Amino acid sequence: LQSSIASASVAFARSINTQRNTVLPEQVDYLIVGAGATGFAFADTLLHHSAPSTSVLMIDKNSSPGGQWVDSYGFVRLHQPSDMYGVETMKLEPSGEDCSAAKNGEEAHRATRVEILEYYDRVTKVLEEKYDFHFVGDTAFDVSQLDEEEGEEIVVEEGASTDLHQHYRYKLPGGRSIMAKKIVDARYLQPDLPIHVPPKFKFPEVINVVPVNTLAETDKLKQQQSETKHYVIIGAGKTGMDAIVHLIQHEHVNPDNILWIVPNEAWITARENIGSFAEFLHECTELQKKNDLANNGRGNIESEDFFQRGFLEWEKKGKVYRFDEDILPTKFKDATLSKSELALIKTVKRVVRNGRVESIDDEGTIHFAGGTTMSLPWSSSSTADTTFVHCSAGAFNYSKQTKKPPPIFSPHRISVQDVYGTPGFCFVGSIIGKLESLGTKFTDAEKNAMCAAPIPNPSSSPLGPSGGDIGVISTSHGYVQRLSNLNRWLKVPEIRNWLVGH
Repeated sequence: LQSSIASASVAFARSINTQRNTVLPEQVDYLIVGAGATGFAFADTLLHHSAPSTSVLMIDKNSSPGGQWVDSYGFVRLHQPSDMYGVETMKLEPSGEDCSAAKNGEEAHRATRVEILEYYDRVTKVLEEKYDFHFVGDTAFDVSQLDEEEGEEIVVEEGASTDLHQHYRYKLPGGRSIMAKKIVDARYLQPDLPIHVPPKFKFPEVINVVPVNTLAETDKLKQQQSETKHYVIIGAGKTGMDAIVHLIQHEHVNPDNILWIVPNEAWITARENIGSFAEFLHECTELQKKNDLANNGRGNIESEDFFQRGFLEWEKKGKVYRFDEDILPTKFKDATLSKSELALIKTVKRVVRNGRVESIDDEGTIHFAGGTTMSLPWSSSSTADTTFVHCSAGAFNYSKQTKKPPPIFSPHRISVQDVYGTPGFCFVGSIIGKLESLGTKFTDAEKNAMCAAPIPNPSSSPLGPSGGDIGVISTSHGYVQRLSNLNRWLKVPEIRNWLVGH
């Protein structure tokens, strides 16, 4: 598996333009770590709404911009229409494209991985031309130095107040360093990708386990197809769904030759009828009122029924799907499918819902965390003709974040976190950039009060965290936090006008 990961990384790196600036400015106002969706959205909005003299350096461990898209599997596309993604000042969808609805029965534009990488390449060039903005790739950053306040060299500009205009020196690889007034950690929301996060389950070398990226490598796939008769897809998130669609639709694999391991059942967002979290909360609240009346005012709002009633009602309205009408999903991660994709995935009849995979033995027998086991279902199958596809990284488990997150805003640091969710992390970066562009209008404490965000729960399981629980309504629930944040933003005239204008 490790060799597959390494070769896949090399293949992706070769497909991307690496002719980039490597010269660091001596000092900047903002050092942004991470050249993905949140980092670019923050930089674009900040520069667009700040003084022309504002300077930004963006660095990334990859040689080219694009964040997770640099390492994502080749057949990945946006879950949702392109007009829900990208930076404030540049559209992702092609000029003249109507993404708000399908036209002539065709699906609205959803950008491919290649289109997104090309888009961020264009965004980089425009920002460098219009503003004091620099992107430097192949530059890793040790985030631990952010927690080491003492020992950093501080340079104070002559005549400037020390509380607002200090520069901190940050160490970079190769003996380099950069002075910045603020550092923006735009990597906090980086997803776990199978190409970087190995499987948590154990398996011997004789078992062929590959990351989903390998399915997009044509030469390797052709070699595998000459040897592989069967595929076991491990993981029930959007990555696993994409793998199944790709194998059936593009590689013409017989659905009977696919086994899908589904640890948890999840509600699926219907791409044809995407609703907002605010609409969903309203639906749940109205249903709760009806439930209270039916129970003489004794309904329990603090139960999972509050959200489940909403999902069941949205299922009737065609806003969400599920794979099995006899199973009530317990998860929701906003994975999005069209009706045609849903129907295609449903052609896979070998679906196993025994929980999470703990190990695979030499004979290909799958051992589950709950103690059950199962052999490969094909009578003529052997481990030699079966490929196990690792889709179980859990994209939004944020396994790299092992500590309680810092405040989003602090004197010399901004940590971009999930203050809104859908329509995506682009908006999250943009709204935090907009708040920062307001300068001293608000204190850090006041800005943090407008930016509640979920705190990841560290997992004690050897199989890692399992996110996406529907949960019960509370002030710490992501939906409630988003609504609270939105209400606070709308009370600020500058933000309200900005939001309404978009």
